[in-house]
Amino acid sequence: MTEPAEIVCTGLAKSFGATEVVRPTDLAFAAGQTTALVGPSGCGKSTLLRLVAGLETPSAGEVSIAGAPPAETLRQGALSMAFQDPSLLPWRTVRGNVTLALKLARQPVDAEAISRLIELVGLGGFGDTRPAALSGGMRQRAAIARAMVTRPRVLLLDEPFGAVDELTRQQLAEDLPPLWEARGATTLLVTHSVSEAVMLSDRVLVFSGRPARVVADIAVPLDRPRRASLSTDPAFLARTSEVSEALAAGMAETRPRLAAQ
Repeated sequence: MTEPAEIVCTGLAKSFGATEVVRPTDLAFAAGQTTALVGPSGCGKSTLLRLVAGLETPSAGEVSIAGAPPAETLRQGALSMAFQDPSLLPWRTVRGNVTLALKLARQPVDAEAISRLIELVGLGGFGDTRPAALSGGMRQRAAIARAMVTRPRVLLLDEPFGAVDELTRQQLAEDLPPLWEARGATTLLVTHSVSEAVMLSDRVLVFSGRPARVVADIAVPLDRPRRASLSTDPAFLARTSEVSEALAAGMAETRPRLAAQ
């Protein structure tokens, strides 16, 4: 499975006991598109990502990926997820961690392709290095390589740059998106950074506070590739302002509801 896949959420909802986390939601994510999910902390963005990944069972509704349940995409090794914590196996080298993803997906191990990917994420010369000897940014690059090595149809990223310093974060945000874009993956990205959301995505979904519901759906029609210099472009600033205003409106809407609880 190498073609990008459309993701469709129909009446998707999730509650944990009496706590409603995601309200019934209808969403579609176009094949090959990168969509950023932004909203207040704890609003349910990561839960939505886990529902799409098949790691949580919906309380209502369903998710389909290319017309099939997420479990089918997982079974075929066509869905990958990267978290804020790289979670690399400390006893394996960078190459060993990346290779493991292929083995778990029951895909053939191509040593040359693995070396090329390690080089592409900026870790050339560190393939035989263990995680303890890498910086935070380098470990995150290794985690992204591990997620991408299976050439997934769907790539889910939960705050993938959140644990690194700002300078490294900016560099990763510039270097890595062209890699997953070139592979045509349908990508969902959870981030708390408005500027990062606009820099990385084709579309930004802004969520209210918990229970999560979409309060704005904002297209980002900016040319690619996108460099750090884009941050001063009027079109970029206009989009970040639009996202920020929607985020503030969603938070303001939630406060009275929380106060009444």
